[in-house]
Amino acid sequence: MVDAEQIGSALTLLGLRPGHHVLVHSSLSSMGHVVGGAPTVVRALLDVVGAEGTVLAPTLTGHEHIGPHEEVVFDLAGSRAWTGAIAETVRTWDGAQRSVHPTHSVAAVGAAAGRLTEGHEDCVTPCGPGSPYARLAADPDGVILLLGCGHESNTTLHHVEEVAGSDYHLQPLPVHAVLQLGDRTERRDYWVHRYGTPRNFSAIEPLLLQRGLQTLGPVGAATARLMPVGGLVSLGIEVLRAAPGFFVRDAPARG
Repeated sequence: MVDAEQIGSALTLLGLRPGHHVLVHSSLSSMGHVVGGAPTVVRALLDVVGAEGTVLAPTLTGHEHIGPHEEVVFDLAGSRAWTGAIAETVRTWDGAQRSVHPTHSVAAVGAAAGRLTEGHEDCVTPCGPGSPYARLAADPDGVILLLGCGHESNTTLHHVEEVAGSDYHLQPLPVHAVLQLGDRTERRDYWVHRYGTPRNFSAIEPLLLQRGLQTLGPVGAATARLMPVGGLVSLGIEVLRAAPGFFVRDAPARG
């Protein structure tokens, strides 16, 4: 059993600090019994990062059947994320802001929520320049927390693939999206992920540890990983430029 105070203490020991803007990928069940459930975790995160910090979560809605053959509908207020209870709690938290994207939206609560989520609707790719993933990578206070999950859940590594120009990453044709934004509806075209390419994102973990870019520690029954977004992105781009297939499972890791 773990409560908010114990979660906060564990996150502080891991290295999370006031003023951090933390993108959280999470598995609530991995933590064991959390008193109060997902809201307890979100409250603990907000308490640690403080008034100057921000808690973000990927509120992903994309799936393998999305393609140019039909429209994909995204409802800013109503489209639930498949990224777990903690992400859904961030999305529905009082005062939360959510970026507008048909597959890779991000919800945020805190000081930089607006700055980090604005303009995502103008990004023609899910995780590229101008997206919350890119904005966080450029912020010196941006960090990623993998709470009870590994790098296979680390969406920012798709940002790395986009910046590096990975040829397996995006579908060759755009999809048509309907964005339901409260009192108005917009239609736009986006390039989305080419689903089905098996990834091995965990391959980057030994390199992160070797360079001192990742800390590990327990939070409840879960293993947590914390890293600076900028450091992760720089290393990932370096790796993909040397070995373009590095993240593709069973692909030869050579340039």
